[in-house]
Amino acid sequence: MIKSIIPKILYNGYNLVTWGELKLFYEKVRHANSTQQLFDMQELTGYLEKWGFDGDIENNPLMDKADIKEWTQKVDPDDIHDWAYTGGSYGEPLRVPYSKERRMIRTATFKYFNEAAGYELGDPFYLIRAKNKSAFVKFLRNEHIFIPKNISESRIRDFIGELKSKKIRVLMGYPTVMYELALYLKRNPGEKEGLQIRSLISISEPLEEFKREIIRDVFDCIYIDRYSNEEVGLIAQQKEFGGPYYVNKFGVYVEVVDPETYQPVREGEQGVVVVTDIFNDLIPVIRYNTGDMATVQSYRDGQLLAIQNITGRAAEQILSSTGEPVSPLILGPYIYKPLSKVGPVFQYQFAQTASDRYELRIKSAEEEVPEGVLGEITEGLKSVLGPESEISTVFCDEIRALPSGKRPIYLNEMNRDHG
Repeated sequence: MIKSIIPKILYNGYNLVTWGELKLFYEKVRHANSTQQLFDMQELTGYLEKWGFDGDIENNPLMDKADIKEWTQKVDPDDIHDWAYTGGSYGEPLRVPYSKERRMIRTATFKYFNEAAGYELGDPFYLIRAKNKSAFVKFLRNEHIFIPKNISESRIRDFIGELKSKKIRVLMGYPTVMYELALYLKRNPGEKEGLQIRSLISISEPLEEFKREIIRDVFDCIYIDRYSNEEVGLIAQQKEFGGPYYVNKFGVYVEVVDPETYQPVREGEQGVVVVTDIFNDLIPVIRYNTGDMATVQSYRDGQLLAIQNITGRAAEQILSSTGEPVSPLILGPYIYKPLSKVGPVFQYQFAQTASDRYELRIKSAEEEVPEGVLGEITEGLKSVLGPESEISTVFCDEIRALPSGKRPIYLNEMNRDHG
């Protein structure tokens, strides 16, 4: 009981020492997103011009990590309250300076969206992430960390035991790990006895929809997917399972743009997600290229309202043997549908290793997958990737995780060393 009270005491105490600013920001976040208000374009223009950029957002180039690092070097260290750190999944870790006010806005934003997804302040929760935190910080937040370097069956079994013993109510993090948990519980239904989880909040790590449905059906609770990053915080979140991702309407201006022209794509089209963070007052974060590919669901009065799906990072973009981008939404069924005939769908990863060479990595013993199934997969993939494509299959005990702890389903490893 005391563990659930401490986070509430700390939140209210933090609000008191900030003279009510924290709750004021929370109310602004709530109002902006509950009403889906339009972004104040004058405020956006003012932010752009303050930093010497063109007042028309679409006339500015995209920023990348190198730009963030360059601007960070100019910041007075005395102005920095703390830092936001990226995981560095692809070898490019980054830290972004935050002022005290920007940190409060981040705290208020996540509180609102966590509550919208079923979390209540003080709930015991498990966070699936790459790095641990200090025992003291976890105690204050009633938080527990699961680092998914090892997701063997024995570790999954132990993890489920921890979820029960700690009376976890909310599970946040990578859906690939949630899927492994769901598969274990599906094979061992008696292990569900004692679980008290009422809400799942996954980050927007690409995962086939049918796998998400397995997670939802096994856990039988609220399941909401979120799109966020460490650089700017929360970008978009679903309101219901399988629904569109509604963009955060407080403080971040989100665009999905053509990677060649940098202009917003139309509804139903795919582009790269770029974000402008008007509340970062220490450095300009203007049209920051997240590296994530997404499809636009809808606009309202010219502003992005919702994203249909997040299909993965540009670094994970698979190309055909002739160099054309191929959506994972097209590739996926050619892999998981044949595998599903064998039994529970295996964990797998599909990587492009050269312009016309691909590798399908399957977590299983070779004898578990019949030659006929592998042939069906190869034939289907060739129909999309081209007849000249060479597709090999590798069976392994574990799909190797990136430094962030993620296990992307699709990887483009051309000209990149994963050693």
